[in-house]
Amino acid sequence: MALIIQDDTGLIAGANSYNDVATFRTYALDRGYDFSSKTDDELSPSLIKGWEYTDSRFNYKGSRLNGRTQTTEFPRTNFYDCEGNAIEGIPFETKEAHLEYSIREANGVTLQDDTTQEGNLTKIKKKIGPLEKEFEYSPALSGGEIKNYPTADNKIPSYFICEVKDINHA
Repeated sequence: MALIIQDDTGLIAGANSYNDVATFRTYALDRGYDFSSKTDDELSPSLIKGWEYTDSRFNYKGSRLNGRTQTTEFPRTNFYDCEGNAIEGIPFETKEAHLEYSIREANGVTLQDDTTQEGNLTKIKKKIGPLEKEFEYSPALSGGEIKNYPTADNKIPSYFICEVKDINHA
């Protein structure tokens, strides 16, 4: 899948990222992460997964600027800072959170795990004669666990969100 960068109008069809690879590389390198051994094509999926996590992590205030036709959560309408000033375009805090989540993904961290209906398989026991099987699963989650990543999560100001998503305790 091609990396498609959203702009401040929200009109980029099929957008799946808030940042390009060059911005990602610079941001990461400034923080001690060197991805020079990876090609742009190898890093693009990390940016896409980082964007998915950024958009799914919180219930943001306001509404998508262009409604359901907009593939990203930002930019938004009816979206204000803590002083009541309208926030237009894609906030830098959102872009930085996206970069932080993407760094984790590029370093091999799976941001959001998928689980089976039964949960994750944690134990298998087999006995050959007279036949015996045993399977043990962790408790099932409803759609995947949302993990905390404080450095990235804290980039998003509290006045951006209605609530933190927590599907584990629904």
